[in-house]
Amino acid sequence: MKTTDEKIFLVIATMLSFLLALACAEVSVGPEVNIDGTNSNKVKASEPFFHTLDITTQNTLKIEGVNGTINLESVSGTNLVTISGEKIVSGYTYQDASSQLEYLKVEISELENELVVKTTQPQNSNGRTYTVNYTIKVPENLNLTVEAVNGIINGRINIPLQGTTDMFLTNGIVELDIPQTTSAEFVASTVNGSISTRNLVLHNRIETLRSLKGTLGDGEGTASFRTTNAIIDISGF
Repeated sequence: MKTTDEKIFLVIATMLSFLLALACAEVSVGPEVNIDGTNSNKVKASEPFFHTLDITTQNTLKIEGVNGTINLESVSGTNLVTISGEKIVSGYTYQDASSQLEYLKVEISELENELVVKTTQPQNSNGRTYTVNYTIKVPENLNLTVEAVNGIINGRINIPLQGTTDMFLTNGIVELDIPQTTSAEFVASTVNGSISTRNLVLHNRIETLRSLKGTLGDGEGTASFRTTNAIIDISGF
């Protein structure tokens, strides 16, 4: 028969073994849940990123996304563009998802008149899901061009005088706030979606089931929002 001291020693040894096993175990995130509530049996690996660039000769920021959220904010009194966010890969094991993060890239090109931020990922996903979520702050006088496939384009942006803001999203939601004092020709169109505006005075309004055109203020700039299967919701502040 074991003594009390021996029993205590065995309990402590068992607990230490259990804690050691946990420490050595693979770290992973719980499985994803599909929209319908079912378990996809996928786990995620993620990696943050942060870049700051000083605008010199560039007058346009172009963003090319694939999957994820692109959050935009126009900032006054600065020439800096800050690009931050998170790269996420979903796979069937943590090791697999983690190993793919290096192939999911945020590429930045500084051209003479344009700054380009582009998501690149493997062409063959092999069942994985690649996502990049962006938060981008830009000078308020910078032209914006955004092209994305799946996700959300949102935020609060300025439409530069005599400048251009052009957004295209295939699937998802375009939900943006712009100043009520905006002066631009406004164009919104969708193939299978809806278009709505709030707190904006749109002169010479021409509206159909899938398009909306008009003039904001004196119409000095251009504000274009186009989608395929997506909601367009533009509000004034």
